[in-house]
Amino acid sequence: MSVTIHDIARHTGFNASTVSRALRYDSRISRKTVEKIWETAERLGYVRNFAASNLAAGKSRCVALIMDAEFGSMQTLPAAALNQVLINAGYTLMILLHNNERRATENCIAKLEERICDAAVMIPPPESVFDDRMIERLQRLPIPLCFIDRWLESVRGSVVTTDAESSIRLLVENVLKENIDAAYIVPAADNPVARARFHWETALLEEAGIPWISEVGELQEMVIQRNVETLAVFADSPWFTTHIREYMKEKTPRRYIGGMFDYWVNVPPDFYDRIYLCLQDFPAIGSSCAELILDILNGKGHEKKMTLIQPEGISVVNCLR
Repeated sequence: MSVTIHDIARHTGFNASTVSRALRYDSRISRKTVEKIWETAERLGYVRNFAASNLAAGKSRCVALIMDAEFGSMQTLPAAALNQVLINAGYTLMILLHNNERRATENCIAKLEERICDAAVMIPPPESVFDDRMIERLQRLPIPLCFIDRWLESVRGSVVTTDAESSIRLLVENVLKENIDAAYIVPAADNPVARARFHWETALLEEAGIPWISEVGELQEMVIQRNVETLAVFADSPWFTTHIREYMKEKTPRRYIGGMFDYWVNVPPDFYDRIYLCLQDFPAIGSSCAELILDILNGKGHEKKMTLIQPEGISVVNCLR
């Protein structure tokens, strides 16, 4: 005969409603009580019927993570931290893949509309993937939504991301130590994180009196006119800059210094002398996002909150030419 919550109640001295809440990791029950009740439940051989309890509560005890299929560290590290916090709170993390494609993203939105989960976390595709109807559907989701890294400015939801100002200040301060003559900034992508980084790159370079451009077609002219010997290149990844040598047939800088971010894994292009990498704290981003979601689900948080995570520091990659 299967063990019931009434059996656990008799063995622990708690009433059945307290046992039921503890087995669901209800925030109203203290951690000590939850641990005692679960210890007794496991000793008695209790097997929880998740489908029945979730149906009765109107909850799935699942949180969806919507992400790209390319499992780089920008996604896997926050996902792992998110998963651990949710597991500790009695939730299961499910993965939905948008693949940076409109049709796949629409399918993810449809699943959220069906309430297959209690809340959702999104590392969104580029803004160009979304049309007005998709944005409207996201605005009307029946569940809480939290964005990691980048976000959609027209959609209500909490955001956990790296502090753009702090990150770019670290990069610019270190790159300036190389006595650069000018800078090329890869044009901002279509998301608010890239636009914020671009803003701080231009502002800090101008403050330091360093000329810059973001049009690659103007790069050769600047190198010639200013006799650029050391060129700084700012981008998310060195692989967004492989094309720049093609635009400098008459004169090329003697040294290339990169100011970039840490989620690329390939060998950099062979023309760089040194690359400064801003190290983002992806585990902190994931765990902070999980805590935000849990607070919202427990009625303690707000559905529109911006959390800025400080970068871990700078790593230097010395390249062989």
